[in-house]
Order: sequence, then C-alpha cells, then structure tokens
Amino acid sequence: MSVRTARCTGTSLLKSALLSAGLLVAAAPLAMAPQPASAQMISTADPDLMVLELQILQDEIIKGNLEAYNLLQPSLIVIGRRFLRLDRELWKQEKNSRAAISFMLSGGSGSVFQELAVQGVVFNADPNLFAGAMAYSQGNRQMALNLLLKVDPLTLPVAVAGQVALAQAILISNNDPAGAQRYFDLARLMMPGTLVEESALRRQAPMVAELGDTQKFERLSRRYLFQYSTSVFASEFRDTVADVISGSEYLKKEDEWDRVFQLVSEFDAESQNILLLRLAKAALISGNTAFAVKGSEAFLEHGSDNAEQISEARLYLSAAKASGEDWEEAITGLVDVKSTDLSPENQLLQISAIAMANTIREWPQPETPDASEYVPYVPKVGLKSKLHNVDVLNPFEDALNDADEALKEAEF
Repeated sequence: MSVRTARCTGTSLLKSALLSAGLLVAAAPLAMAPQPASAQMISTADPDLMVLELQILQDEIIKGNLEAYNLLQPSLIVIGRRFLRLDRELWKQEKNSRAAISFMLSGGSGSVFQELAVQGVVFNADPNLFAGAMAYSQGNRQMALNLLLKVDPLTLPVAVAGQVALAQAILISNNDPAGAQRYFDLARLMMPGTLVEESALRRQAPMVAELGDTQKFERLSRRYLFQYSTSVFASEFRDTVADVISGSEYLKKEDEWDRVFQLVSEFDAESQNILLLRLAKAALISGNTAFAVKGSEAFLEHGSDNAEQISEARLYLSAAKASGEDWEEAITGLVDVKSTDLSPENQLLQISAIAMANTIREWPQPETPDASEYVPYVPKVGLKSKLHNVDVLNPFEDALNDADEALKEAEF
C-alpha cells in the first residue's frame, strides 16, 4: 500500500492507530516483563505500517490536533517496544530498515536498534545513514553530522529523503546557516504537506531573514501560514514572524510599513489579526514605536470582536505613544484600559508605560549623590572648561583646609 493511499483512509486509520497505541501502553509493563526472547516474537507485524501510523499522527499535528501531539511521544515508545518483539528476519528487508531510519529521525529512540544489533540483527541499509540516524536520535550531534553528511538525500526514496535532508539542515544550521539552506529546500520539496515541510519552514524562515534575504523570508512565511495556519506550532511561528518584521535589521525605513502590511493582508483574517497584534507588541518591546503604533492602529481598523485582543491593541498603541509628544493622550488611553482584561505580563507593561508617560511632563531634576545631598548644586554646564584654570579650585581648597582645622579642635 502506498503512503498516499494509506493516508486517504484518514479518520479510520487514525482511530485504529490511537486505539492500538492506547492498548499497547496499557499492556506495556506485561510486554517488558522478563520472558524468553522466543515468546515475544511477532512475525506478522510490519515495521513500515507501524511508521505509517506515526505519520498519521504527524499529519494530525499539523492540522492542530493537540490530542495527536500529546500521543506522539507515547506512540514512539510503544512502537519501539513493538520493534523489539519482531521476528529478526524482518529487518533483512530494505523497506523495514528504512522504516527504522524514519522512526529514529522522527524522534524515536535509537537504543532500540542498538539492543537489536547486540543481539546480532543486521539491518539492510546504508551504514552511514543508519548509524547517523541512530546518533541523531540520541543527541550525538557531531557524530550524526559526520555520518549523515556522507549521505546524498537525492539518492534515497522520497519517503525518507526529506527526513534525512531536514536532519542535515538542522545539524549544520548553527555553524553554517547559509549552507543549511540547500538541505532545508530539499526537505520541503521532497515531502510537501507533511510535518517535515512544516518543521523546515518553521526553522528556515527566520534564518533566511537573518541572512538578509527578506524576499525569501516573506515567501516562506506565506507558504507556512497558507498551508499550516492551524498547526500546533502555528502560534509559535506567528510570534517569530512578528519578531523578525519588527526587528531593526528587517525594516529600516518607516515607509516600508506598506510592504509589511501587504504581506500581512495576504493571510486569512485570523492570522492577520494575530500577526498585527503580535507585530505591535514585538515592535514596542524592541523600541520600534512607529511600527508599534501602525500595527495597533491597523488591528483596530481591521476589526475584531475579541474584547481581550482589543484591550491589548489599545495598550500597545498608548504605550507606543507614551514617550512622544502625545504623552497626554497616551496616559488617558493607558488608564482607560482595564487591567483585568490584560495578562499579567501586559499588566506590568501597562504600569511601566504609565510611569514612562508621567516622566515626560516632569521637569528634569539634577542628580544628587547621597554624600552631596546638602551641598549647593553646581551646574555641570561649563564646568569642564573652567577646570582648565587651576586657580578656580583655590577657594574650595581653602574651605576644605578650614574645615579640617575646625574638626581637629572639635570635641566629640
């Protein structure tokens, strides 16, 4: 059965996978109890179909199914235990060894296959690929890097090639972000519409922005929010997009807001509202008050029936104006926002913004160190130039000498 055909069965297969996972989790202690190895053998199971169950869960995750997300790690454990009980002859088939590689690159434990190797099982797979996937699953990044970079994803079946390319991209991205782009692109092209592409887009988009390729960043962001706007990780990605857009390295001119708004306007209504709101907050925190004002105003003009989001937008708008000429309007706006409608984090932001707006109307006071609290204030303006004339200090030195003499004669 092909992956495409199996996935078309949708809900029924998912229910079957979840049910089997739940039953196996319940029965896990019994399965792991010490028994003769021969008694645990299962000859009818198919590792390829087990990994397909895992991919069905992954498909649900990118659709926003939190239950599937919470079941992912237990399912990896259950499938690993099932692998240990399979007939050893099954691993001689290449497709089953590829399933093992896919399992490890999906977050499964490589210790399962270490144990099988100790028992004499030989896997029908490229040694560099298999050992690299095992090192990757166990967090040994350097070994995984050394082994997996010897593998060309283009020579592999598509079902596993995308996973290998994604792992290669992740491994080299810290030291060579520019070089990682080829592998991210390969991963996306080989496995579109899957968790592999979603993960690649989520990591690649902010990386290309840091490399200065704003056009590609916008293209990848559009792809993500069109294809994966309901993903479990979509909220995190929207925050990333807002942080990148509001950063000083991305937009340097105020008139570039039109380009930003054009990008935001291409998304669905919900994504637009969330992006505008988070853009306003990210811009405010980074000190880009001009974009914080524009983002907040655009959100309020766009229209929303969410009272909490409206209060949040008004807070960001007023806070962005607090340090400018509109500080009086800002104070009024900040006070009008009910703190009960804000998160604890935004309540602190409200207090800080009110304090900032109030300092704008205060006459600046000279700084007076504690030791000089009762000393007459000497203006700093012009003092540096006067110190070039040493005679200026004579009256102060005479006063200090007189004070010393008085202290010597005083009785305490």
